[in-house]
Amino acid sequence: MDFSKFSDDDFDLKDWINTALQSQIDTNQSKEQYVGTLVTKLQVLIQEINNSIDETSHQTIQNFPRVLREIDVLKQETFMLKEQMKSVRDDLLKVEKNTVSDSMKLLLELDIVRTNLLNVQVALQEADNWSNLTSDLDSILASKDLKTISNHIESMQNSLELLQDDSMDFTNRCALLEDFKNKFETMISTDIVSCFNSKSLSLSKNYVQIFSQINRLDNLKKYYYQCEVARNSAKIVELEAYHENSFKESQVLFNLEEENTKDLIEKSHNLMTFISSWLDYLITTWHNEIQWCKQLFNDYHSIVINILKKSSEDFNKIYQTYLGNMLNSCKDHSILLNYLAKYKEETDRFVQTLHTSCENMSLLSQSILNDLLFKLFKQFYSPYKSIFKQYSSIINKNLQKELEKNIKLNSFEVIECVQLLDGSVNKIFSLLESEMQRCLKLTNGCCFYMMIDAFKMFLKFYVDEFKRVVSNLKERRVENTTKDDEDWDSFRHFVKIIQIVGQLIIRYEDLEESLQRNLLNNFVHKTRHGSVTTPTTQQAFNFDHQALLTNQNLQSIVSFKEYFLEDNDRLKLNGLIAAVESGDDYSMMKDLLKPLFSLSELVHKFSFEIVYAPIKKILKNLSKSSIWQANNTGLMNKETIPLFAMAPQEYITKIGQYLLTLPQNFEPFTMHDSNNLLIALRKGKLPYLDEKDLSDDITACWLDSIANATYTNLSDEILKIGKLEVNSQRQLIIDIEYINSVFDDVGLKDYSNLSSIIELLKVNEQEFDEMSGNKPVRIVSAIRKMRDF
Repeated sequence: MDFSKFSDDDFDLKDWINTALQSQIDTNQSKEQYVGTLVTKLQVLIQEINNSIDETSHQTIQNFPRVLREIDVLKQETFMLKEQMKSVRDDLLKVEKNTVSDSMKLLLELDIVRTNLLNVQVALQEADNWSNLTSDLDSILASKDLKTISNHIESMQNSLELLQDDSMDFTNRCALLEDFKNKFETMISTDIVSCFNSKSLSLSKNYVQIFSQINRLDNLKKYYYQCEVARNSAKIVELEAYHENSFKESQVLFNLEEENTKDLIEKSHNLMTFISSWLDYLITTWHNEIQWCKQLFNDYHSIVINILKKSSEDFNKIYQTYLGNMLNSCKDHSILLNYLAKYKEETDRFVQTLHTSCENMSLLSQSILNDLLFKLFKQFYSPYKSIFKQYSSIINKNLQKELEKNIKLNSFEVIECVQLLDGSVNKIFSLLESEMQRCLKLTNGCCFYMMIDAFKMFLKFYVDEFKRVVSNLKERRVENTTKDDEDWDSFRHFVKIIQIVGQLIIRYEDLEESLQRNLLNNFVHKTRHGSVTTPTTQQAFNFDHQALLTNQNLQSIVSFKEYFLEDNDRLKLNGLIAAVESGDDYSMMKDLLKPLFSLSELVHKFSFEIVYAPIKKILKNLSKSSIWQANNTGLMNKETIPLFAMAPQEYITKIGQYLLTLPQNFEPFTMHDSNNLLIALRKGKLPYLDEKDLSDDITACWLDSIANATYTNLSDEILKIGKLEVNSQRQLIIDIEYINSVFDDVGLKDYSNLSSIIELLKVNEQEFDEMSGNKPVRIVSAIRKMRDF
């Protein structure tokens, strides 16, 4: 039985009882008997503990007097020690008082003198040692024993450290040591270059040890750097020699003539092979040199990165020359853009491979290496930076070339011409969409605002061409038909063109939406998380290099803006992003709205002239018509004809009948693509129709336009009529009342001028002034003259 548990701090009675009961060994003994045994044992234990406590208490009581006596003795001894310490203190104060006050100062000065004497002794010994070390430097150098020479230099360095002071002798000694190092380095420089070129690891390690010993390890790194750069330059020359047929200086690299397109493609392909071979070589160099260099130098990553950077500078001089030649002489910019995308794809592949390798080595977490890699990547993308400065011009030329080459707009046949215009819309906007996707891939979206400028120039050019074709169609109609006759075939063609213009406006709006969506997806959604305040100052648009280093993402869209764009271009791009992100219905191509709306207005004007031509012909010179002249017999000077016997004249009935037939003539042309027609109408303008009068019924809008034109021009012609006789006056009233009823039938709401003319024609001279009080002055004056009042 374990009784030690009773002394535990966390003793639990229930656990102890359960454990004791479970430890029963004799199975023949009942639980009651076992518990009784346990109780007996516990009682015995308690008795033993009580006895032990009694004995301990008794011994303690007996020892108390002795302990008290010992405490008293300890107190007396403590008091005596205190008195002795006080006496010693007083003695020390007395000695200090009776001693000379500057004695300690004198001792310190003596110690300084002793120290200086020791230093002088060491200096004299080292001066003697320096003299010995420099006594025969030429013979030591002539021995060509690298170990001996390096040890000797190390001894000279150690001696010089002990002799360090501000005297001229020390300067001369330093110069002597550096001169000896230079001679030694010059002596072995050829062997060092040979060693690095042969990639002898053992010899290289030996040189690392030697140059570390003489404190010139940086010079050894420069030898290695120069050897590798020279090796890479030789590789560039080798690659150029391999592709010499395409890169001869005496030959124009890229010829723009159509017959040489095949040659152009071949040379472009050779340049891509040249780039691919070079970048593959650099990737191999990166992996090999990292493995080799890390066995020699601690900062091997930065050394290899700088080697790649210098080599890329040499390559870029050649590459930029080729690209510039290609850009300046290439007329087919689609080939230029296609191959430029392939070249950039190769560069992306190289940068991605290098970036992944650096990630695996955990280099991106080191700010210094991260900065070196950023400069390296920027160097590799620098040839594209100069090309992308002209991106807007390149895209515009390519689009115009595609338009001239593949998108025909004009034809001698009117129907075919309309079909070409119809088909051109989808082709144009498909072309723009493909250019937008190319921009996102080729420039990582960084030239987005330049692309938009190109789109605006191109679409303006396209709209101008569209206008030119429509104007040609109008002139052709004038030449081939009688100008003032009904020509519903031509109207049908122009209604189709209006539908095309409506489709053009819809596609333009879709393009705006697509531009905004792609811009935000490419820049905002990729680079921002959560709510971010849009920058509004130039400083906020500037590239934050520290933020880049913090993010450690050298392939972020922010980094590519730095790789591809100048500060001013980056500012413009960020300004565009901020404007679009603000959500204030910003239009990226608002300059196109006016040409588009002008085109719609022009087509509506031409269409209107076709429909209105018969009425215009009737109304032409109506005021000078003979129907208003007096009869020579003089019988017309009086009311010789009853009013009920008069009927509207032929000219006015023709106009009325024509107006009444317009709805059925309009219906076939406005049944299809009414949405396009309505959009074109709202963005353009029908003559004689205000925007407030527009409705969703195209036929009603056209009727209102023609009726308003008829009403306006008829009113003007009536007011030009000279003096009227009574019967002519009554006839004019009949004509106007007829046409007013027609206007009611076609839904014209306002023909107040004609109503005013009727009222002034009906009243006699005495009532004329009273009736003319609220009438327009122009109408009153014309009617007064007409009636000779």
